[in-house]
Order: sequence, then structure tokens, then C-alpha cells
Amino acid sequence: MQTSRKVGSSSIKAYVLLTGVLCLFIGPLIWMLSTMLKTKTETYRFPPTVIPEEITFDAFQRLFTVQPLMWKWIGNSVLIAVAVAVGTVISSSIAAYGFARFENRYKNALFLVVLTTLMIPASVMIIPSFVLFVKLNWINTWAPLIVPAWLGGAYYIFLFRQFFMSIPLELDEATFLDGGGRWTVFQKIIMPLSKPVIITVLIFSFVYAWLDFLGPFLYLKSNELFTLSVGLQLLIGQTGQDFPALAAGAFISILPIAVIYFFAQRYIVEGVVLTGSKG
Repeated sequence: MQTSRKVGSSSIKAYVLLTGVLCLFIGPLIWMLSTMLKTKTETYRFPPTVIPEEITFDAFQRLFTVQPLMWKWIGNSVLIAVAVAVGTVISSSIAAYGFARFENRYKNALFLVVLTTLMIPASVMIIPSFVLFVKLNWINTWAPLIVPAWLGGAYYIFLFRQFFMSIPLELDEATFLDGGGRWTVFQKIIMPLSKPVIITVLIFSFVYAWLDFLGPFLYLKSNELFTLSVGLQLLIGQTGQDFPALAAGAFISILPIAVIYFFAQRYIVEGVVLTGSKG
């Protein structure tokens, strides 16, 4: 009886703690949703109101009126994020397949080198990368944002490798007996069985590219080529003190991410968990 009371007390404390953390993180989201539905006048009232007295969607109309390029920026972000996600899956899965299935005396050492690159701060690579892209005449193009994703990513290679190693080798051997080769194994066996980790990598890389601000800010000079993240920063000066319009822009930027995570969270959890099942 005493043990059950202790368990119940611990559960209550855990739920209280989780509720507090949830309120801490969901508070800004609720405030953003509230602000974008208010009138400009109501946003200046004190004390501020959480529930709008008059729900209106005029902020979206003002947002697209002030900046006609909003649809262009949204389309640019979608194209870049999709290209990055697809390139990351293709390149990282091929590299990981080599680490997981090919035998070589230097395989583990090379994989360690790949993992070591994760410890290099991104800020250290900004200047060398910029100089390289200048010499390649890639400035003010989408190439610096897309091409690196098609060369593989250390973290995603790690995820794919760990998942591939959980797939039985007997499937490879059966394919070889049927006359298939390495590419057949990869295309017909490995990738179809790797749906959870593929979806996980697609989502992670898409979200990273969608939210990326530094890359587009450094390499893009033309307003026509801007992504949504850079465009929203530009809107701060254009909309002045129109907080509902700014909140509407922020809502548009997080909406795709929320939808993706809502429908694909099961695959994310499954993919991340299974990558640690063998190593």
C-alpha cells in the first residue's frame, strides 16, 4: 500500500513538472496565435489580452499587401528544402550503405573521421565556405544551399548506417544467390526496409533547410531569391509596429513544420530508436 502511494506521488510530481515545462514552451506559441488574430489597436492595450476581443484575419492581408514577394519566398523555401531533403537522403544513404555492408580494413577509421566532423563548429566553416563559393561564382544562387546536401551529412550517414546494420545480412546473401548485385541489394532490399529512417532524415533535413537563416542571408543578394526566413527578417523594417502582421508571418513559417511533425512523429520516434539497436 505504501509503495503504491509512493508511485502515485511520483507520478503526480512528474505530471506537474511536465505541465510546467509544457506551459513554458507553449506560451510563446499561444501568444503568437493570439497576436495574429488581433487588431493593431488591441496589441497596444495594457494589460494585454490573451483571447482577442475581435478575431480578425486582416493581418494576413496586410502582410501580403506590404510584401508582394511573400508567395515567392514561400515557394523558394519549399523548393530549396525539398531539394536538400532529397539530396541528403540519396547521398547519405549511399555513403552509409558502404560503411554498413562493405568490408575494408579502413572502414571503421573512415567512419570515425566522418563522426569527428560533427565536432567542428559551423561558425569555423563560414569564411572558408564563402571563399569557395565566391570562386565557384555561386554567390546569389541557390547552389551553396543545395549542393552540399548532395554530398552527404555526417549525422545522417550515422543514422542510416546504424539502421542498415540492424537489417539481417541473410537478405543480402539471398539476393546474391538470386543473381543480384550490390546495387540490387541497396535498391530492392535495404531502402524499402528503411522507411522509418528515410522519413526521419527527410523531415530533419527539410526542417533544417526550411528554418535556415544564415545560409540564405550570406549567399543570396536578390530579393527574388530570398527564402521565407530571410524575407521575414526584411519584413520587420517594412511592417513597422504591425505586430499582428509579423505574427502572421511567423505562423506561416512554422505551419509546415507543425503539420509534418504531427503526421510523421511515429516514424521519427521509430527511426531514431532503431538506429541505436545495433552498432
